[in-house]
Amino acid sequence: MIQGLKRIKASILLSLSAGLIIIVAGIVTILIINWQMKVYAQEEAKEKVRIVLDRNLAIHTYFSHQLKPTLFKKMEPFVEKKYFEPVWMSSTYAVRQIDKYYHELLESDYYYKEAAINARSPENEADEFEKSFIKELNKSSELIQNTRVRDIDNEPFFVTLRRGETMEKSCLRCHSTPDVAPADLVAQYGSDRSFQRNVGEIVSAVSIRIPLAEAYANVNRMILKLSILFGITLIVVYVLSIYFGQKWVFSPLNKICTKAMSIANNPQFLGEQIDLFPGRELGDLTEAFNQMSLKLRQERDHLESNVHGRTQELNDVNLQLTKEIDEHKKTINKLKNALTKVKQLSGLLPICALCKKIRDDRGYWNQIESYIHDHSDAKFSHGICPECSDKQYGKEDWYIKMKNQKNQKEE
Repeated sequence: MIQGLKRIKASILLSLSAGLIIIVAGIVTILIINWQMKVYAQEEAKEKVRIVLDRNLAIHTYFSHQLKPTLFKKMEPFVEKKYFEPVWMSSTYAVRQIDKYYHELLESDYYYKEAAINARSPENEADEFEKSFIKELNKSSELIQNTRVRDIDNEPFFVTLRRGETMEKSCLRCHSTPDVAPADLVAQYGSDRSFQRNVGEIVSAVSIRIPLAEAYANVNRMILKLSILFGITLIVVYVLSIYFGQKWVFSPLNKICTKAMSIANNPQFLGEQIDLFPGRELGDLTEAFNQMSLKLRQERDHLESNVHGRTQELNDVNLQLTKEIDEHKKTINKLKNALTKVKQLSGLLPICALCKKIRDDRGYWNQIESYIHDHSDAKFSHGICPECSDKQYGKEDWYIKMKNQKNQKEE
């Protein structure tokens, strides 16, 4: 693989690398923008939730603290205990009806419900997700709100569940038992729904859903347009980078390479110069090439004289070495002769007339064989002459006599 890459032009490799980097950078940028725009859509949905929630809580507050107390006080002498009119006596009913008008005016498709378990109006009956949240509210006093993005029927929604009404003592008139509640209320809603409530019980949760499908679709459309624009921009940038890279980098390098190859194939081109290219790096490279070409030309012109001078130097050194070798040979021959003389016996040797010992230079008397061994290359092998044999062993065969003596000793 590395050998294959070496055969590809650097301009192609650089173009491919730049294109790959630009594509990866574009994809990452688009993904980040897409993610950020969806986060922005969720933040916008969160703001809509806050507006709807604040508006409806304001309506509840107005009903509970102003409208209902004032009307109850004014109408108490004229209204029977069985009387019930949800239009002004139920803030939940009023919020639901106002929300319907609001939807019609704005053509908005958001979802709002004051969900309750066993709600008085079937329109406010909580689904399983809302029921689970209401149960958690009654278990934990710290739980206030739950916000998340949910897929409902394969559509994304920004969902907010918030703590709703808490049953108060004044509310038990309508929510304790059917026999205590106003007869008109029982007649209108029945005796089964929203009774048997207790003080402090959290009976409802405000459920708001803001659809995100359209916002996400807008984001996707914007990302598509941005991708097209970004792609066109990247193509233009890529083409321009190739053009200017070829013009300012690779074309000058090709000229330098061509000139170097012509010099390598024909030394007559040595010394030729290349015009300096713009840019510090290419300018330095061109200047270095020109200096190299000029110096090589000068070296080639002076090569013969340099070779002759060097050859003369080598001849002088060789002659000197030959003389030294001859002198060494003479010295070796002298040493060999000296060594030969050292190993030769010469002059007068003082020898004892009786025992035949020889006196050395220090005055010591040495056996003749020891002295000769130390002062020459001669070696001794001991035997016995016939005369000495007759003197020592008589006329008999001395070898047989010595063998008989040896056998007697062994026995």
